Amino acid sequence: MATNNIRIVGYLPPDQHQKLRDYMAEQSLTESAALVKILKQFFEAAPALSVVAVASETRETLAQLQAEIADLLLRVAALETEGVQRQLSKTSSKHAPARQSPVVLGSLKAADLAKRLGVSASGVENAASEGSASFEEWSKRRDPASRAWKKLGNLFYPLQD
Repeated sequence: MATNNIRIVGYLPPDQHQKLRDYMAEQSLTESAALVKILKQFFEAAPALSVVAVASETRETLAQLQAEIADLLLRVAALETEGVQRQLSKTSSKHAPARQSPVVLGSLKAADLAKRLGVSASGVENAASEGSASFEEWSKRRDPASRAWKKLGNLFYPLQD
């Protein structure tokens, strides 16, 4: 039989060869037709990603993971504080009043502070652009612990009560 197709020769491991045979039987295809179909699906299914696209996607994913980690750290700190408060309230009723050490919050990026305040990152930036005193009051109203925040450079810092 004459054809314009190019002949290829390859060697498959036995388990892959069996999978090819099973696929051929399921699809009622010859070996050549099965290989053409598989290759077509492989090359046409998804265009190859450029290095730039992969790097960009990786940076976005990393930034998202960092924001989620910061959020989780805030939640863990809040849970630890709640646990300490419960322990202190249990022991303070039995013993002399105990002192409670405050949770120390670190600096946050706009996106992380936005999550804490329940607003968008652009909302945080817009509020910060209104001035320091205005932003402190605005952030204090939205913060779950009624803590005021101050912007220094690209980071936001909690103010001491």
